[in-house]
Amino acid sequence: MNLLKKYKKVISNILFILFVAGILVLSVRGLPGNPTPQQLNTLYWKDNGPFELSPERGRFALLYSIVEDHTFHLEPSIANFTAPDVGYWNNHFVSIFAPSISFLAIPGYVIGKYFGYSQFGAFLWMSLFALFNVLLIRIIAIRLGANPIAAAIGALTFLFATPAFAYAVTIYEHHPSTFLLLLSFYLLIRYNNLLSLIAIWVLYAFAFTVDYPNLFMMFPIALAAFFRSGVVENAYRRVSVKISLPRLFAVLGVILPLAFLLWFNQMSYGSPFRLSGSVPSIEGVSAKGLPIFASNVGKKVVKTTQAVNTPPPSTLTFFQPRNMLNGFYILLISPDRGVLMYTPVMLFGIAGMFLAVRKKQKYFWILLGVVGFNFLLYSMWGDPYGGWAFGGRYLIPAYAILSIYIGLLLTYLSKKRIVIFLFFIVLTYSIMVNSLGALTSNSNPPQIQAQSLSDITHTKVSYTYMRNVNDLNSNISKSFVFQAFADNYITAWQYYTYITLFILAVTGSLVGYYLITLNDKSRKGGRYAV
Repeated sequence: MNLLKKYKKVISNILFILFVAGILVLSVRGLPGNPTPQQLNTLYWKDNGPFELSPERGRFALLYSIVEDHTFHLEPSIANFTAPDVGYWNNHFVSIFAPSISFLAIPGYVIGKYFGYSQFGAFLWMSLFALFNVLLIRIIAIRLGANPIAAAIGALTFLFATPAFAYAVTIYEHHPSTFLLLLSFYLLIRYNNLLSLIAIWVLYAFAFTVDYPNLFMMFPIALAAFFRSGVVENAYRRVSVKISLPRLFAVLGVILPLAFLLWFNQMSYGSPFRLSGSVPSIEGVSAKGLPIFASNVGKKVVKTTQAVNTPPPSTLTFFQPRNMLNGFYILLISPDRGVLMYTPVMLFGIAGMFLAVRKKQKYFWILLGVVGFNFLLYSMWGDPYGGWAFGGRYLIPAYAILSIYIGLLLTYLSKKRIVIFLFFIVLTYSIMVNSLGALTSNSNPPQIQAQSLSDITHTKVSYTYMRNVNDLNSNISKSFVFQAFADNYITAWQYYTYITLFILAVTGSLVGYYLITLNDKSRKGGRYAV
């Protein structure tokens, strides 16, 4: 019986992984082929294809240059592909993005190229981080006291009921950043030895090379790891602090990732201390392969191939406290990016955090610090919209943390069936919305730009997820599987419907199974009851 129970657990875990991986494979964006620089500059691959937005182009451009041209500098045609999010420094076109995403995607690109699907291979490889995040959320939630089924529901909520879904199917920094954050936290709560501390510091430094704001968002975890270097003892009314030098020197784990970043900066920008975000950007590339700069002359913007004599921007200037009020509105309640519009199910995660305070959860303040830094940083960000984007993409790390607390909420309130029922209703709405973004496009303008475009074009420009509904009405889905195989048999609407219903069927089955099979402790007010 115990052996059968053991195999049942293994089989259920395998089926869980296969379900998540299968949905990601069906959703990852792409087109067949190994595109050349000339092909990448066509609408087929750009606006109408998988490279609809410049962050995707910028990361892929650096990846392409590393693999195909064996350089960190971009040739003019590749620079034109990613303009205007491309820099020009020391007579070279250079990337303006943190470098590690491009490096992480190299194995997928190489494998995909072998089979004739280089772009799809790179995107699919990056979706692995979304799968890892689901598994980490489930493991962490269980570690913090969640029922395993409730933890699985919370993990699926993160991926399929938030904008994390739309950014799991392309090449962005959000899922790798979230993975490094979650893995660091798991190491912190699972182990307490020298090796785990070194690993946390390595991950912390490497996260900085993935996306610079990670330096702040992961700071609460790094601080907790630092305090593991000492032990406070209270004996005979005397308080003493014992410092472990090996643990204290674990912080030297940051050296290797930072050395990599310094080397990349030297090779790309001629200085180890110049970050990519501080390099002046250009408007485009001329027919002769020269950079096109934009400068303000009077009240006009003049484009020229002559370098503009302006100092490079500082990365700190992008964060301004005066932006906070507007930033909170955009991130939380605005119709084009707000949590209430795109992922209201996260409100249950916030409720779970309140209950965790009541339960005096040991690691609550660390996770609250991560969520707090995430909200504060991007409320101060000069562009809290995230450019043209689907939902609040900057809050994906916070969604991961809140999903942990969704698993805990369902555990704490296991006897409150009406709460679980309401949760599933809101979950259904959130899954339906975010599947729209994942299976169509992330190219939704901010409300303020949509209104300006409407005035210019004299047509209504949508800026909510209704823009994605319009894509389906036009039979547009950027899923690789749909475009390469399914397009000849079903419509984009049908493809969206089948996948969304499958996600809802599995999550609904888990919720139903959870309600039916609550263990005796839950029923009798044991560990999982409030």
